[in-house]
Amino acid sequence: MGQSPSSVRSKGSRRSFRVFVRRSKHNKSSLSHTFSLPPSEEYPELMNVNTATEEQLMTLPGVNRQLAREIVRHRQMIGRYKRVDDLALVSGIGADKLELLRPEICTNTKKQISRASSCTYSLDSFRLPTENKLCSVNSSSVFQLQCVPGLNQEIAANIVDYRNKKGPFKSLDDLIKVRGIDIVRLSTVKPHLSLEPRKCESVQQLVNGNGLLANGWSDQSKDSQSNESKPRTPHKKSSSMPPKFPITLPNGFATAPVNDILDLLSAYSHRPIVEEVFLYERYGTRCCRIASWNLHQLNKDKITNPGVREVVCRTMLEYRITILAIQDVLDEEALKMICDELNAPTLRRVKEYKSMSHSWLYCVLRQTNNLGFIFESSNKHIFMDPLALEQVEEVTGRGIGLLGEALCDVVSDDLTIYPQAFLICEHPIVLVNVYCKVATLSERDSERLREIADAAARCKVQLAFVGEFVRWENVRPLDNCESLLSEDVITTVDSTTTGRTAILSAGAQFNGHTGVVRSGLCHLGIPRGWSWGGPASPHCPVYAELNVPD
Repeated sequence: MGQSPSSVRSKGSRRSFRVFVRRSKHNKSSLSHTFSLPPSEEYPELMNVNTATEEQLMTLPGVNRQLAREIVRHRQMIGRYKRVDDLALVSGIGADKLELLRPEICTNTKKQISRASSCTYSLDSFRLPTENKLCSVNSSSVFQLQCVPGLNQEIAANIVDYRNKKGPFKSLDDLIKVRGIDIVRLSTVKPHLSLEPRKCESVQQLVNGNGLLANGWSDQSKDSQSNESKPRTPHKKSSSMPPKFPITLPNGFATAPVNDILDLLSAYSHRPIVEEVFLYERYGTRCCRIASWNLHQLNKDKITNPGVREVVCRTMLEYRITILAIQDVLDEEALKMICDELNAPTLRRVKEYKSMSHSWLYCVLRQTNNLGFIFESSNKHIFMDPLALEQVEEVTGRGIGLLGEALCDVVSDDLTIYPQAFLICEHPIVLVNVYCKVATLSERDSERLREIADAAARCKVQLAFVGEFVRWENVRPLDNCESLLSEDVITTVDSTTTGRTAILSAGAQFNGHTGVVRSGLCHLGIPRGWSWGGPASPHCPVYAELNVPD
């Protein structure tokens, strides 16, 4: 037929859409190779990109092993492709290659699949008629360069790294010296590049006050942002970002506002369907969820990234977490920004969450500033207030002098704790936020934690340790505490990361129901090495349910 072969395996046989065309039941004659297929179930099955293996994907035109692996990796990251156009976000697939693949692929074999049916509302809907503008290799950031057809984030980062070390490019031909660029790629990208900075080139929405992109990349085009733009009417579909500035969509698509790009990244980022809707009750008893999460070097720049902020807020809301103990806090302002997003949402996927009380508060350990709590002060099920330790004595009517002494100044080079009392529906509890900084605690630090648990038992005060213990070896010596998670539970996003987040009960009335949140922790707007779709933290949040008697 004069077309390139491509085949899929279906019902045990190997078929090729390109090699032959099935004949219609009503017309036995051959069709011209210029025909177009109408939607019908009579035509050959298309390859389902949601179930195809790497080897099967490699039978598609223009798909090599590396691209097939990227398709599978992106599929695993987002869960599944909902539309054929979703492949546009896969690194290495441009607009031209997507059009080449479109007649041969589908996302659901149960539906009537055809070329016409796959041309649905998609990324193309966001095309705007704008003039073609070149991207400057001497001023553009990684984010801007990776939007150039033919460049992925790794090569864009290599360009910026080479520019920082060697100085500005004097000729576009000098790009051949950049790792990852060969003569073929250079000829592809040169028509889209220039040496001169673009005055309107900006990704202002992703830039903080220090001139750094929210994902951590330095913005080389900060000077270009000084040119004031005329006020524009906000996009009616976007309320999470400042005024719009056009940039180029990845993989060769036409320009679109940054607002819509961030909304698209958010829409394509997987949010889990929580299996159980927690209604603040278990076994007929009212309860609330206490959680711990090491957010790994949480500072203002990190939480400025809308992907990180969305993941943190949506996870807290979806799992109905009442109190979240956070470790590795580098900037108190970051906790405030999380509370601000929960109380007055600006991100679309946070705003769309229905059950929100808008009553979130935070507190932080002023001494070291690396431990903090975020808590919901009230909703229709639970209300609480933070207490000072001396107020616990007033509420319980029992002396807690021993506990106060044990909690005093437990800060060392290897261990930091932050005790905070809460009054939950008139029931006091002391939560001790723990942050271990070494793989093995000293015997002295372990003994001080045991003394705190013993003091709480003598004073008959509910107490729990929540936090980052690094390894189980730091949990095992606390034999006077009950670990709510078993030793074999993994609390990190991947097995290569060391971490042990734990919740230990020292007389606290937990009901035994616990969980580790593993899904919904990644976002396409969060960098992951030289690619995107990384987690908000390499650590998973864990939670346990605390009984709150009536």
